[in-house]
Amino acid sequence: MNKKDLGAFYTPKHTVNYMVNLLFGFDEKSKLLEPCGGDGAFISDILENNSLKSRQITVWDINPDVKNHIERLGVKFELKDALLQTIFQNDDLFNKIEKFTHIIGNPPYLNKQSSYIKKNKNKLKKIYDEIGVNDTYALFIYLCCHLLETNGQLCFITSDTYLTLGIHKKLRKFLLTNFVIKNITLCQHDLFKDTGALVNTCIIFLENRKIDENDIIIFNDCRNLEIGNYNGDKYYTKQNKLLSYPDYIFDFNGNGKLIEKIEKAEKLIDFVDGGLGMHTTDNEKFLAIVDYNGIKYAKNGIKKFVSVDEVKNKDWKFYHKKGGDTKYYLPAEYCIRWDNESIKSYKMPKNYNLREKRQGFLISGICSTLSARMATVGALWESNKAMCFFPKNPQKYPPEFFIGILNSDPYNKIIKILNHTNSIQIRDIKKLPLFNFDNNDIEQIVKIVKKIIEQMKKNIDYNFSLEQNKINQIVNKYIL
Repeated sequence: MNKKDLGAFYTPKHTVNYMVNLLFGFDEKSKLLEPCGGDGAFISDILENNSLKSRQITVWDINPDVKNHIERLGVKFELKDALLQTIFQNDDLFNKIEKFTHIIGNPPYLNKQSSYIKKNKNKLKKIYDEIGVNDTYALFIYLCCHLLETNGQLCFITSDTYLTLGIHKKLRKFLLTNFVIKNITLCQHDLFKDTGALVNTCIIFLENRKIDENDIIIFNDCRNLEIGNYNGDKYYTKQNKLLSYPDYIFDFNGNGKLIEKIEKAEKLIDFVDGGLGMHTTDNEKFLAIVDYNGIKYAKNGIKKFVSVDEVKNKDWKFYHKKGGDTKYYLPAEYCIRWDNESIKSYKMPKNYNLREKRQGFLISGICSTLSARMATVGALWESNKAMCFFPKNPQKYPPEFFIGILNSDPYNKIIKILNHTNSIQIRDIKKLPLFNFDNNDIEQIVKIVKKIIEQMKKNIDYNFSLEQNKINQIVNKYIL
C-alpha cells in the first residue's frame, strides 16, 4: 500500500529514542500497544533495550505489507483498520475492551479531504462524534486514550495543529478534562524533511488519571534547535488554567496574562460585518486579470485580461482573490463576469451583499501573518484567501483604523496565540479583541495608514517600516 495514501511518515531514530525514554514504569504486568506499527521502529527500540518482552507487545496496522516484518519481531500483530475495527466503548460481557499500560506511536496524517475520511466519513462520525472527524491523527489520540488502563501512559508524535486550531477545540477539551498531560514537545520544523513531509509536529505524553489543581504541563520548545536535540526552552503552566482560555487553546509560549486581556476585551467582530465570500466554481471560465493600463497585480494561470475601463461596465465586477502577506493596499487583481448566465453558476453566502458600496478592508486567510489591506469599493471577494469586512460605525472606527491595528506586531502576536498555523480562519478573526483605544490614538493610526496607502498608490513596493513601528508603539500600550 502507498505510504502517502496511508498518511504514513516513518519516525526518525532519535525521535523514537526520545519518545520511548518518556515512558516509565515497565514491569512484567505491562502491556504496550503500537496502534499503527508501520516499520516497527518503536517496538524495535523497546525490545533492543529489553524494556519489555515481545509477548507483552501488541501491534496493529492497516497495511498488509508490514505484517511479515512485524511478526518476525515476535510480537502480537493484528491487521486491521484500527479506527473502524477497535472496540473502545460500552465495555460489557459481549464487548470486552482490551486495555494497555503503555501506548506509543506516530499515527497517520490524513485530513478530511483525504480519500480515507471521505470514504468512511459517516462511519467515523458515529464513533468519533465527541471530537469531530477532521484528521486521522486526532481520531487515533481519542481512540487510544480510551484504551489506557488507569495510570496508563500515551506518547504520540502528531501534527501540531490540534494545539490551537479551532476545529480541534473538542479534542483539546477532551484531553484537558480527562487526562494529565505531562509534556508536549514542539519539534523542529523540518523533522520529517527526509521523508518528503512538510508538517509541523509535536510529541504529547499523558497519563490516564484524574487531574488536580497542581498538575503542570511542560511545554518543551525545540522548534529552533538542530534536528535530534530535544533540550528546548521550557514553559510550565497549570493544566486546569488552559480550560479557561478561548477554545481551550494550548498556550505554549507563556502568554497567560495577554490571553486574560483578550478574554476581557470586546470582540473586534462585533464592530464590523462581512466575512467569507463567494465561489466562482470555475476560475478559468469566469475570472480575468485586470489590466491597469499595462500593470497587472495577479500572476497565476488565468489567461484572460480585461482593461480597467472595461471592468467598469455592467458585464464585469472587480474581484479580490489574493491572500498572503499583502498589507495596506493592492488594487483588485481580478474581475469576475457579471452577466445573468454566469451569475447562475456562483455560490454565495446568504448575507453576501452584492450592492455593497461602503469602504471595506480585506484580511488574508492563508498567510503566516495577519495581513489587512484596503478593499476596492464595490468589489466582490472570494471565500478563502481574502475575507472582507466593513466597519459598522466608520465615523468612530474608519477602515484605516482596523487595517492599522491588524497589521501591527501586537495583533500578529495575538493571532498566533489563537491559531499558530498558517491558515487563518473566520473563527480566529471572531476571537480577536478590540481594546478600548482612545480617540487620539485612533486618529493617529488612521492618519498613518492613509499616508502608507497614499505612498503605495505611487509605488506599490513602498517601504512602510517606519510608519509600521509608530503603529506598533500605539497598539502596544493596550496589550502590555
